[in-house]
Amino acid sequence: MLKQHHSRKKTFCCCPLPSRTLLRWLATSFIGGAVIVLYLLPAYRDQHRLQHHRRQVSSIDGVSSLTQVLLLPADQYGQQQQQIIILYWTKYFDLNDFDVGTGRTPFLKAQCASAALDGQQQRAGCCCLTTTDRGLLNRSHAVIFHARDLDPDDLPPPGWRHPRQNFIFFNYESPVHTDLAKLRLYFNNYFNTTMTYRRDSDIVSLHPYGRIQCRSATSSSHCLDFPLSPSSVASRNGSYVQDTSDPAVPIRMDLTRKKRTAAWFVSNCLTDSRRESLVHNLSLFIPVDIYGDCHGGRPCRNRPECDRMLSRYYRFYLSFENSLCPDYVTEKLYRALAHDTVPVVFGGADYSLYLPAGSYVDARDFDSPKSLAEHLKKLMVDDQLYLSHFTWRRHYVVNPAPLDGWCQLCRLLSDPNKRPKTYPDIAAWWAGRSSNQSCFPPPVSLVSLEPTYEPTRDSYSADYVRKLVNKLREIVV
Repeated sequence: MLKQHHSRKKTFCCCPLPSRTLLRWLATSFIGGAVIVLYLLPAYRDQHRLQHHRRQVSSIDGVSSLTQVLLLPADQYGQQQQQIIILYWTKYFDLNDFDVGTGRTPFLKAQCASAALDGQQQRAGCCCLTTTDRGLLNRSHAVIFHARDLDPDDLPPPGWRHPRQNFIFFNYESPVHTDLAKLRLYFNNYFNTTMTYRRDSDIVSLHPYGRIQCRSATSSSHCLDFPLSPSSVASRNGSYVQDTSDPAVPIRMDLTRKKRTAAWFVSNCLTDSRRESLVHNLSLFIPVDIYGDCHGGRPCRNRPECDRMLSRYYRFYLSFENSLCPDYVTEKLYRALAHDTVPVVFGGADYSLYLPAGSYVDARDFDSPKSLAEHLKKLMVDDQLYLSHFTWRRHYVVNPAPLDGWCQLCRLLSDPNKRPKTYPDIAAWWAGRSSNQSCFPPPVSLVSLEPTYEPTRDSYSADYVRKLVNKLREIVV
């Protein structure tokens, strides 16, 4: 028995061990499998993300965006018109419809003019539709991304973009208020179309800001809508000035109550342009009434009533931008023009491209706040000289919410000759290769604080201080 037990023990101990070849094969198989998994994981993640996005079908006012797309009218020959689908991928701040609507609404509101598409005369916008339905990604001619709402973890992979599809960089904020680091890190070679306020954009959109337009297409053969496009400037050989002098058409305005000099409505107290310093320096020489949460401003919560007050009592409105960047002209300018005041502008744009000559006063044309104040004083006492700043009204009107950028978009998407391109570095195009290189600092001669300036505890309202503290907490956290 002992012998047999010994024999079994010996047999157990002598089981052959795996050969080196087998171990090598097992290790190679494991490593190969891991490599395959790691290789396929990004594709699986992209596919899973895309399927997730497709399930997020949005509805506006209870009507499916997909239904809106499928209900296109036939043309006069009974043929189905081409469907041009524009997908809102992000929100525009908290607005799903980018503040212009979905379906055909943006193009109907814009009353897009006729344009030649594919060799036929069609009404631009007749076949363009906007939607929030991500399930239509593969059928979309354009996908719009609002720069402020970009989320790197919530994007269609660039590899899914078909050759004629437009990924549109959409932005109304200046480079100073754009997350450039995020653009540089995640969005090189991602966008192939731009839709911003800048005149060198693929699509120039001024919807939230405004523009000056001719009263009618036939009012004058020399009338050009503002802002002047680069092609308009070139065709006029650098002469941008529109002739609005016509003594036969008098400028009528009740000046009996316009005895107050300048008003400034403000909510952003500390700015890159240091406009608050310019306002302070200017207020040392002329009265400046401040409304809002900054610098001890007076309350004025009712916008229509504030505008009526501006129109009745003030001769000037301080249209000072928060940053000095090319083409950055906001609603502050058009608010003044629409309410019987002369805008005193301070910004980074060439205002001769945005306004008729003689319709504004540019602070950067003066070497000091004192010289600017002296000019405004002269206009306070010379009524005829002051009224000459309104001759533009003979040929022009203010459009406070132009939608023609959406007509441009529809025409561009309908153009079979549009050449594909890509923005290799969208941040460099928007702001320069260094931080905010395209913007520039304010003139020292205008914003250097006078020795008498001493900030007081009343410079900012309690509400604004609370907002600032909360913002700082968000940054720290």
